[in-house]
Amino acid sequence: MRTWICVIAAVCDLALSPVAPAAEPASGCGIPQDIRDGWAMSSPDKQGLNEALLCAMDEGISGGKLANVDDIVVIRHGVLVYERYYDYPHQMNYDATTRHNGYSMTKSVVSLLVGIAMERGLIRDLDAPLVSYLPDYAGLREADKDRITLRHLLTMSAGLGSERALGASFQYNNAETELIGAILKKVTGKGVDVLAQENIFAPLGIEDVAWYKNPVSGLPTSASGLSLRPRDWAKIGQLVLNRGAWNGKQIVPASWVDQSTAEHIKAEEAQSYGYQWWVGRSQDGDRTVEWVAAKGFNSQKTIIIPSLDMVVVFNAGRESKNMVAPELDLLDRYIVPAALKD
Repeated sequence: MRTWICVIAAVCDLALSPVAPAAEPASGCGIPQDIRDGWAMSSPDKQGLNEALLCAMDEGISGGKLANVDDIVVIRHGVLVYERYYDYPHQMNYDATTRHNGYSMTKSVVSLLVGIAMERGLIRDLDAPLVSYLPDYAGLREADKDRITLRHLLTMSAGLGSERALGASFQYNNAETELIGAILKKVTGKGVDVLAQENIFAPLGIEDVAWYKNPVSGLPTSASGLSLRPRDWAKIGQLVLNRGAWNGKQIVPASWVDQSTAEHIKAEEAQSYGYQWWVGRSQDGDRTVEWVAAKGFNSQKTIIIPSLDMVVVFNAGRESKNMVAPELDLLDRYIVPAALKD
């Protein structure tokens, strides 16, 4: 996948301000609720989106004809334009003030923390053997493990628990992300929850956070377990769309955002993998739209679409086939076309 630095350079020049005062609310379906969390709001059409397509999606989900999701949040040009929460019998229902477990979307937040640690000189070399960071991990001194590097962990190519050659191919493995968290703890003295709170959540105005901790070690998990409000997941996406900047302040190095969201290894379902970020594309007729995403169990997705200056968040309480394979149904059939056919 070609780099999208140049695609979003113009976006950065616009000096987006997601924390501007709330504007006139949307007039149709998916009207955002003003909970004073910093998002500017407007109707979809004012940000170049076809509102009729979004409303058709809304009707299809409500009527049970489309993918089962708990909520959808759409950000365009740094403005909250669409927000919808769906009620289902016999399961927890959500609204704008309710946290949603992001499951493995947690991994992408941990990747941002690696970039911050590198900028501060706490991590100097992605290709240094892991044992140099974690000398007390005896398993890393074994003959078949002593060449594993942080880069291997970031790309899910370390081959832990398998017979694959080191770095040869992608295989999803939570243990590899947990080792990334262990490295961050070693070099900073802080768990990923504290690091994220100090370096990402506080600057972005994210206040309602829960992070699962391992009951044995008491440490926050790195591969899963972060819960945020859907609109706060969207802030993470907007931070990445802005190449690590928020309200004029560089939170994550732009170079790390570019590097970590680029394709590094072929993955699965016609997608690729960066450094704990998924890289994929949507097709609308003869036009291909490339995106980067944090993805988690039960169809959790925070999708960044640089060429459309858009962030989309999906959360779900149950896995939905149409949201996973062979493509992202709601994104491809409704949301991307809404931006392309304005």
